[in-house]
Amino acid sequence: MSKRKILTYLYFAFLFLDVFGVLFPAIIDRKYTTFLPLPVLLILYFVSVKRINWYYVIALVFTFLGVIFFYKRTYFEIGLVSYAAGVLFYVIISLKQATVISIKSVCIAIVPFLIIYLVPLILYSDAVGGDVFNYIMLYVFFVGFFFLISSLIYINQSNKRNLWLLISGMVFVVSTIMHGYNLFFGYVAEVKIGVIITFLLMHYAMYRYVELE
Repeated sequence: MSKRKILTYLYFAFLFLDVFGVLFPAIIDRKYTTFLPLPVLLILYFVSVKRINWYYVIALVFTFLGVIFFYKRTYFEIGLVSYAAGVLFYVIISLKQATVISIKSVCIAIVPFLIIYLVPLILYSDAVGGDVFNYIMLYVFFVGFFFLISSLIYINQSNKRNLWLLISGMVFVVSTIMHGYNLFFGYVAEVKIGVIITFLLMHYAMYRYVELE
């Protein structure tokens, strides 16, 4: 079995371990499983490519820092900024590899972008108070913008590689909405499981997009 397959299986094994940690906290401690998938994904990327895209590496590093800071509630805002920086580098990667985007495509994609950006503003404004709301909107803006760019790229050039990018953008939106619900409207184990699965699937989809360049 190749190193790439082993690391891929390991990545998804850690995903399921983290999910089981939500279901069976007395058996599996999530303070370990939470931090394992992204380093494995980074190693998988190094094994999969001959030429390294350092924007992608930086994006994963910022995302991993976000996971660390987010886990410690006292660094919640720093975690959001780290997450936002990671998504920003995903946007940069997408824009650098995008072809010319038509006005028609922009008009088609701008509506879902505005909806994605405004929905959290409407839903969470009453539930979240103080300066933390500004950090949340910064993060949500980049998530929405990433989805906009991924949609535009796929609309203009529909192929297998860009489909991975679109999947990453779409799943990222779902993950963000679910995570926001769990944070500000009450913890639900089933929703947390959805957050873990969508968060890690989104990053795997982005890995597939980048490694196919």
